[in-house]
Amino acid sequence: MKKIFLLLTALFIITSLGYAQECHGPGRTDHPHKHKMRQKMKFEMLNLSNEQRDAIENASFETRKKIIPLRSEIELKRLDLEKEMKADEPNRSKIMKTMKEISDLDLKIKQTEMDQRLHIHSMLTPEQKEQLKKPLHKAIKEKKHNQKEYKE
Repeated sequence: MKKIFLLLTALFIITSLGYAQECHGPGRTDHPHKHKMRQKMKFEMLNLSNEQRDAIENASFETRKKIIPLRSEIELKRLDLEKEMKADEPNRSKIMKTMKEISDLDLKIKQTEMDQRLHIHSMLTPEQKEQLKKPLHKAIKEKKHNQKEYKE
């Protein structure tokens, strides 16, 4: 039992240190929200109609409303887990149950985000879907090229 407790404590400390080491300064290529920023830039390249913009904004708003309580619940479960880990006699089954609950909540968040992406994708025209498939740097070049042609 003591070995399990020490192992779980070490695992908890290592993962905590990993999160503590994150750096979000300028020039960091592994920014935690990099994929969201790229997605936003790609949407800007799609020439969305006002209706599409409003629908996407509403979908994003509703998704965030669903995710906030899930993230709060995860934090509360992590506190419970931390408390149980610090107990003189940690209850293995309680720890495992809490870890499973955290995993289930995390999965629920990921599924909610995927539902949003699929919903947004269903709103796009075939041309916009093709544009979305292109790498971002190509899409930017094409947009600039099209703007030059339009100005001339």
